[in-house]
Amino acid sequence: MNIYDIANQAGVSISTVSRVINNHPNVTQEKRDRVMAVLEESNYVPSAIAKSLVVKSTKTIGVLAQDIRHIHYANIAYVIEQSLSKKGYNVILCNTGDDHSEQEKYIRVLAEKQVDGVIMVGSVFSSPLIEASIDKYLPKTPVVMHNGKIQRDNIYSIFSNETLGMELSIQYLYEKGIRDMIFLKEYDTWVAQEKQKVFRERLLALGLPYSNNRVVSLSRGLEGGRQAVDEVFASGIPCQAFLGCDDITAVGVIQQLQNTGRRVPEDVAVIGFNNSTYCEVSVPQVTVIDNKMESVGLGLARLLMDVLKGVDAPRDISLQPSLIVRGSA
Repeated sequence: MNIYDIANQAGVSISTVSRVINNHPNVTQEKRDRVMAVLEESNYVPSAIAKSLVVKSTKTIGVLAQDIRHIHYANIAYVIEQSLSKKGYNVILCNTGDDHSEQEKYIRVLAEKQVDGVIMVGSVFSSPLIEASIDKYLPKTPVVMHNGKIQRDNIYSIFSNETLGMELSIQYLYEKGIRDMIFLKEYDTWVAQEKQKVFRERLLALGLPYSNNRVVSLSRGLEGGRQAVDEVFASGIPCQAFLGCDDITAVGVIQQLQNTGRRVPEDVAVIGFNNSTYCEVSVPQVTVIDNKMESVGLGLARLLMDVLKGVDAPRDISLQPSLIVRGSA
């Protein structure tokens, strides 16, 4: 049954039915009751597309994440979805992967869906391609980025201060008497570049040994962590600690250190980033920089809601991490 059938059966105009469906006050109670009776009897479900044309909102938000299998992104996306759902919004979750064409495709799809806003989770979206895609497909749509760095009038950002996390890690290891440190770099994003810069500056400021081979590029995950251990020790670089990598990569590092007869943390310490469940199921548990995943998800959702409501929202928000000391360092 469509809106025309409802109007005919209730003996009212189509505009009256529309006002009742959209809870408009300018309808007499008698007509409202007649329309509601027909709606209930027919189990009528209003068209979201038609309603969006009236209220100029689809009540839909697009969320882009690089790899939703990754527990860090999954936890943030979960918090975003739950928070937005309470505000009456639906979420379209886009799992973009690393492929630039896929990332652009999803941005185009969200534009075609006429979403009210977009949230991008992760520094991988801070790129010239994403900037060009936003300019092309979402020039006026509010976009909130996590660890994103794009200067546009419609773009807002929440940053996890990972450079502070690097400083906390280095200072903690230094105070433990550790001098030979290795930075594990998983992606060549601007956040990773900033972490590498702080790693270099802090080591030199403390009079600790630094060279380019103390920065090891690797793939994220257990196998990436294992391979990094083999690469470092095969090169002969003195190493007392690994830091800077994601939790699951840190677990792989710990496993391979133990597989090769090295004790953690007595021989080699390990500090991860993010503070996911992986940290607590590892043996020993992972000492970690807590990037406050729940706070990130809530902050992203709240910032976008403020922008949509016309609140004078800040362009950039920085969330401060903390060091959680466990058994690996």
